[in-house]
Amino acid sequence: MKKVQKIAILLLAVILVVIAGCSSGKPPKAALQAAMTKISEADSYALKMSLGLDELEIPQDSALEGDLAATAAVVGMLKDAAITVDAVYQKNPMRTDMNMQIVIPGDMEMKLTVPMIMTEETLYVKVPQIPMLPLPETITGKFIKIDLKELAEQQGAADIDLEAQQKLGKELSEVLLKHFDEKTYFSQPKAEEAGLPADFKADQVVAFEINESNYPQTVDTIVNKALPEVLDVLLKNEATLKTLTLEKADIEKFKTDLETNKAEILDTLKNNVKINTLKATAAISDGYLSYQAGKLNFEASDEASGQKMKLGMHFDVTYSDINKKPTFEEIPADAITLDELTQMFQLPTGL
Repeated sequence: MKKVQKIAILLLAVILVVIAGCSSGKPPKAALQAAMTKISEADSYALKMSLGLDELEIPQDSALEGDLAATAAVVGMLKDAAITVDAVYQKNPMRTDMNMQIVIPGDMEMKLTVPMIMTEETLYVKVPQIPMLPLPETITGKFIKIDLKELAEQQGAADIDLEAQQKLGKELSEVLLKHFDEKTYFSQPKAEEAGLPADFKADQVVAFEINESNYPQTVDTIVNKALPEVLDVLLKNEATLKTLTLEKADIEKFKTDLETNKAEILDTLKNNVKINTLKATAAISDGYLSYQAGKLNFEASDEASGQKMKLGMHFDVTYSDINKKPTFEEIPADAITLDELTQMFQLPTGL
């Protein structure tokens, strides 16, 4: 089951990058590529995003594995939760102010609001009031100051270079998108049919969809064409690999394993992974990506054990105030460092 999961997650990761791209009268494929580039180069914008996890099922044996166990516990709490993000971004000098709200439904509904401020060198995170987890008054409502360079060094990663990462993301998107046939995957629905927000004006709407009829072709495209080229792009960006805490040797080994086990991988993806729903819709205004929404539901099964992994989610993102001068709050002068936070909890510094 572990092998099926890894292959399924790999396929999902590649597909999600394509979805992010669906994000102008040009043909739909060219339109979205240009819109992606233009929004990534914008000097500033405001962003509103909502995300929901509709379905989650993880096999018991896999849920007991270290990192996955922790991830499953967190994600399990977020099932059926409503997550919203309001953010303002500025390219130079780099600054992002964000408010993330998580509402977990139930008999005892829980709502968490976490404000964050990120500059090129520092991340500030405001400690929220958490129901059933009383925190000292000296901490609640305070901003925690995190040195990003110091954090990267502790994790053995290079400094975070957002410009380099954006450039890499653009290159990877271009590599992926060029392999997806326009007539097979892309369409241009009318605005009133695309489910755009009320009163939202768009010059062009682009939809991308993987369904039962084109899924086998999708698998062939990813495994035989897109993924090998993606790996080549990564191998040429050693500095970025370090930032992502990836080793060049691991990518090279993955590439070798992909070629050696290609027949088995293709068979597993086609017979043990099922895409129930995968559709993304993007709106383009004045050449910029201005709205995108998507829905995904897939499952991976293991015939030997009879176990299944299922994931269902939806999202939507709206961009506004593109290239307008943003308004930011003052950087908190009374923020406390991670070391100071540790001392408040009277824990050993190394923990």
